[in-house]
Amino acid sequence: MKAKYRTPIFASDTINTKGHWAQNIIWNRIGSKGDTYSIEMKDNGWTCDCPARVKCKHIKEIDANF
Repeated sequence: MKAKYRTPIFASDTINTKGHWAQNIIWNRIGSKGDTYSIEMKDNGWTCDCPARVKCKHIKEIDANF
């Protein structure tokens, strides 16, 4: 079944993700309600499968560590 909505991609605040060695690596983070979310670096930014439709704290946490 196809997803109803496309997962948004958010540009990095700290690095150039285009051609970056960490592309397609998935980081898992536990959300505030105990759910696990997957954050992935793409060629043009970050994705997260949490329900937020703005740049979420999960992406900001991973991005800040680069």
